Order: sequence, then C-alpha cells, then structure tokens
Amino acid sequence: MNLETIPYSRYERGLPQKGNWILGQETGDSIIVYQAFNDQIADYAVSNQKFGGNSYSFSRMTWIKPNFLWMMYRAGWATKPNQERILAIKMSKEGFCDLLKEGVYSSFKNKKYTNKESWKEKLAKSEVRIQWDPDHNPHGDKLERRAIQIGIKGEKLKKFNSDYIKKIIDITSFVKKQKENLEGDKDNFFVINESIVEIGATLKSKFSIKENFISEEIQNLQLTYLNNGEISDHDFEQLLLDGKLRNEFIDFIKNYRNENFSRFLLRKAIDYRKSGNDIMCEDLLMFSYFASKNKSSQDLDLIMEAKLADFDTWCGFDAEMVFYPLGFEKTIEYLNQNKEKFEEKPVEYYSNNFSKEYLNNDIHNRAFWYLY
Repeated sequence: MNLETIPYSRYERGLPQKGNWILGQETGDSIIVYQAFNDQIADYAVSNQKFGGNSYSFSRMTWIKPNFLWMMYRAGWATKPNQERILAIKMSKEGFCDLLKEGVYSSFKNKKYTNKESWKEKLAKSEVRIQWDPDHNPHGDKLERRAIQIGIKGEKLKKFNSDYIKKIIDITSFVKKQKENLEGDKDNFFVINESIVEIGATLKSKFSIKENFISEEIQNLQLTYLNNGEISDHDFEQLLLDGKLRNEFIDFIKNYRNENFSRFLLRKAIDYRKSGNDIMCEDLLMFSYFASKNKSSQDLDLIMEAKLADFDTWCGFDAEMVFYPLGFEKTIEYLNQNKEKFEEKPVEYYSNNFSKEYLNNDIHNRAFWYLY
C-alpha cells in the first residue's frame, strides 16, 4: 500500500479540533479519497483502474470522502454489508476542487442560501452534493470537528471516472489489520496520515472554513520572514529552545508549504550546525521535512548537506526522509547521476540498502515520528 501512514497516537497533533475542515492526504497534484463497495464492484475497479461492470450503476449518486477515519466510521472498518472492500482513490486535486465549486449543500439547514426555494433550485441543477458531518475517532465517537463528503451523479460522475481518477488502490487488508490492532495491539494501530487540504479563499468562504489555523507566535515568525526575507538569530534560537514554540512550529509545518521560507530555515540550521552552535539533529530533521514538501531536487541537495553536517546527524535522521522530495525512483536516479555532489558513501548507502518495497512497508513507514 503506497500511502503514508502514521500511528494514531500522533494523528491529531497539528490538526484543528473544531469547525469545518477538509482533511486528507495529498501527493503532488493529487488527493486521496475513499469509497467502500462489495467484492464485485471493487474487483472490477482495481482490475480496470476505473469503475464499471455489471454491478456498478452510473445512474445513482456515489459519495467520496477524503477523511480516512470518517470512511472507517461509515463502513464499520469494512464490516458493513456491501462495504466490505475499502478503496483509496487517487484523484486530481484540480478535479477535487472542481467538484467543490459545483457542489450544493445537501441540506438547507446550512443557511448558505437566501431562501429555501433558491436552494432547491440550485440543488436540482447541480450534480454534486456537499455534506458536513461530525468527524469520528477510531471507535466511532463523534468529534467537534466536522468532515466533508461529496456526492456525485450524472455527467460529473462520468467525468470523475474518466478524467479525475489517477489510480485505485485496494486498502482492505490494511483496514482489517488496523481494526485488529485497534482492538488489541494499540501501540501498532496506524491510520492514513492526513493534513489540512488547502482549497483557496473562495471555497473556504463557501464552506465556512477558517482562513488560517496557526498560533499568533508562529504567525509573527512567518510574517517577519515574509516582510524581511529573514529572521533574527534570536528568533531562530527561540524556535530551537522554546519547547512550546517548537511544538507549535511542528504543527504549523505539517499544514504549510513555503519554498523560500523552508530553504532559509534549513540553510540557517546547517550553518549553525557547522559553526558549532548548539542545534540538535532533530532540528535539522524538522527543517528538512519542511523543505522536502517542495518536491524539488534543490531541496534534496539541501537535505543531503544537512545529513552530512556531522556524524550525529546520521544517527538522528530517519533514512526514509531522503526520498521525500522526489520519490523513490527519481531519488535513486538523481543520486546516481550526481555523485560528485555528495560523498560516495551516502550515495551507495541509499542505493544499496533501501528498496521501494522496504519504504512502502507499513512497519518501516515511520519517518518523522517525533513530528506527530
């Protein structure tokens, strides 16, 4: 299963606890959504990488959910009738946002419409329904945070099937294993790692989603960099030494991406390390994770430089982190083509000691454990 997982004990860290929020796992220009079906529909979908066959109906409305635990609540961890198979569907982020733009609330009680007749008219014309429900914890208990589900029918459903879907993955075995762990081996209970899905100001307003989820201290740090192109040594050291501020920053970068800001912080951390200042390997890891979200070879160069800062850095880093910017195949290819940039040992170390199968194994997929 080529999805990023996380121990549930760390899942909620960095996530809002109240209000409407779209949570999901994004990879590049794609987002993962979930559906549950019977064996006949699931087998056809996985084999053909699209929906169809005698058991699937394009005349009905189907619902997709970007939130893994909401899907688990709805399907009873793959135990409810006709929901015994859980599919993770990788779809384009552009298509996901297109559905949101088209979507009309399934209920008038959301009070987003001037009158009931106007809402009914919009509902009748739209092929996309939007519904907000209480999010749930793994045991099915309601949370104050609300989760979104999207209903699709008609031509939009056909477009979802033909244009928006990039890949369909059967994750039923993972679901069943985690249900066992939830009931027994809680230390090894994993869920899909999710962050806040950014959808733009217009859609946030449409769905009553707050513009920012960030502490005042981190917001000031961010604004200082955006206004000045740097932060002072004092502010940087506070970020390293103030435990509360550091934890807030970790929560922040889980749901934020900024190429220049992340590169500035990682470069500053590398320079601190090389000059003998007191900076932990975990700090280099934290800033490397922030930079890895840019998905650029430029950031792989920086991460490799961070790993070579001194011996302790090797001990503190999870090796899987190196593959985050470019993915497994592209990273191996890039390292082999650019050996002159790095010491020979680290290039051979990654080429010889790691495989895609190893990195995609749920047991090993625990990079950035301390972040969550």
